[in-house]
Amino acid sequence: MAIGMTYLDPSPGVDSHAPEVIAAARAQTAGAGDPREAAVRLFGFVRDGFRYSAFAPFQTLRDYEGASLLKRGHGFCTQKSALLVALCRASGIPARFHFADLVNHNLPGRLGEVLGSNVMIFHTYAEIRLEGHWFKATPSFEKSLCERMGWYTADFDGRGDAILKPTDLAGRPHIEYVKDRGTDAGLPLEAILDAWLAGYGPETLQRWEAAARLAEG
Repeated sequence: MAIGMTYLDPSPGVDSHAPEVIAAARAQTAGAGDPREAAVRLFGFVRDGFRYSAFAPFQTLRDYEGASLLKRGHGFCTQKSALLVALCRASGIPARFHFADLVNHNLPGRLGEVLGSNVMIFHTYAEIRLEGHWFKATPSFEKSLCERMGWYTADFDGRGDAILKPTDLAGRPHIEYVKDRGTDAGLPLEAILDAWLAGYGPETLQRWEAAARLAEG
């Protein structure tokens, strides 16, 4: 796909035109010297400003939009990545989604119990384009969670990729990427839900929905 307005415009799941997203982007990038500094600030804002939780609504595109996460305050990898993509685009920085399946050998909280699996289907991170290069930026796990769990923190400096590490700080297996699903300017929610249904089964998705409703109160 040619680099152009596609990665700067709103797209499914990316509400970079929303007033709340624009305001947050301006607040976080005020005084930034260049797009790299702005992107690094936005990454830190999303990674650490929003708690990782798999137990958030996930059935509609609105559940993933940046304005929803700004209001809700927590979400999982796809939702946090959608906010980062939206904030970057609102700041004039091209950004897109990258999808992959991974094995998490140390799942946080009740997620493994609910899913019945440690395979994360359609794990999502952002890709940000700076000075002609796409850089991977994974805002999923906030620094405080990583410190509590003994994980490496994904740090983004705008000069290299920030993805999850294969081992934790003690050298034990942590993240294993097993399938690359490519990139997209928007969120292919129907394909994601179909893959979850096929991979996890309807009863698991029902448990996941129930856990999300309980977490939302």
